[in-house]
Amino acid sequence: MWENLDDLCDLFFELSNEDRMMILRELQKGSVNITGLSRALDVSTQEVSRHVSQFLERDVVNRDNSGAYWLTPYGDLVLSQIQGLGFASQHRDYFKDHVLSDLPTNFLCRIGELGGSDLVDDVMLVFHNVERIIDEAEEYIWRLTDRYNMMSLPRLEEATDRGVQFRLLQTRGFEYPPNWPGAGEVMREARIKGTMKVKISDSANIFIAMSEKEVAVVAFPSANGRFDYLGFTSRDGRVHGWCAEVYRFYWERARFQEGFAE
Repeated sequence: MWENLDDLCDLFFELSNEDRMMILRELQKGSVNITGLSRALDVSTQEVSRHVSQFLERDVVNRDNSGAYWLTPYGDLVLSQIQGLGFASQHRDYFKDHVLSDLPTNFLCRIGELGGSDLVDDVMLVFHNVERIIDEAEEYIWRLTDRYNMMSLPRLEEATDRGVQFRLLQTRGFEYPPNWPGAGEVMREARIKGTMKVKISDSANIFIAMSEKEVAVVAFPSANGRFDYLGFTSRDGRVHGWCAEVYRFYWERARFQEGFAE
């Protein structure tokens, strides 16, 4: 896997300059010549030419007969992989205390798709977002959680009454709150109508609350394995798609809770 570290290190060196990164991002929009890059980035043509020449040597960009530069497929692939590093770097303070090691590799490699999300570092705002999407949902509400939120139950009852499909997926470390009355009593009609389904996962270790409209929160466990419920929120389509895929992955492999069989 790491037979040729020289090439990799050389590539990282080329990407370690802010101006060069801006050039690549500009080329993502389409082909452009040196003058166009200089004007767009407010960098001298001499500097732009020097940077682009280095990318040419690394096969990251190519040039056509008119003098316009464009990303090669290799360059496009490199940039797509950098998105994950960029997202992690942007939220370094969060990820130094939160663990993603339980996430399947295919999702971890695409963590950059969360780049269109915003970090919410106030747990009360997180729960407010969750309650709001329940109120606004028209098609479905999906929760992947390690415990029930008693405060949101009346809203969930109202949502299922108006026909919203509610899926609850319990993580492997799920805990019932003290004096829990039982979901069967609280949402009995929803269970009977089939608008509420509950499954248990033996492997999921992520916190997600989402509707068809947005992701209220996607959060990862702290280093101690427990959730502080701080995480990322977004209406962005790529973020929603990533979270939906993660949810479906665990849902399809989970087992129905007793009384909630298909």
